[in-house]
Amino acid sequence: MTDDTREGPCSFCAIAAGTAPAHRVYADGEVTAFLDKNPINPGHLLVIPNRHVADVYDLDEAAFARLFLAVRRLAPAVKAATNPLKVGLAVAGLDVPHAHVHLIPMHQYHDITSKRMLDGTRARPSDEELARMAEAIVAEMGQGTG
Repeated sequence: MTDDTREGPCSFCAIAAGTAPAHRVYADGEVTAFLDKNPINPGHLLVIPNRHVADVYDLDEAAFARLFLAVRRLAPAVKAATNPLKVGLAVAGLDVPHAHVHLIPMHQYHDITSKRMLDGTRARPSDEELARMAEAIVAEMGQGTG
């Protein structure tokens, strides 16, 4: 699950291993998806490969395909659970050096820009709110977290 080139513990590796808390909505042995603790909007997911690779573009072709197939499978569930105008996708990777994709319910144009971060309007949901959202997304997918 880890890569010898990284320094220090990886919080996403711990989430994938089940040793760190997270509101997981999907896991299939290769990929894990969980709610962002500081979402742009409720339902904002992080989708990660379970194996540590620092950058999404460094994934081998099979791992890259598995990651994005999971993203494609999760997006309709996020849309159904949150009723946004669109579910946006972003690959930034500056905050945690573990490959990940953001799935973001967009209710207005600036929901997927840096505006929410810059003006301090990101949501700060309680653990209970995160749990309810995780349950809603899992229900929309029709399965457990694996």
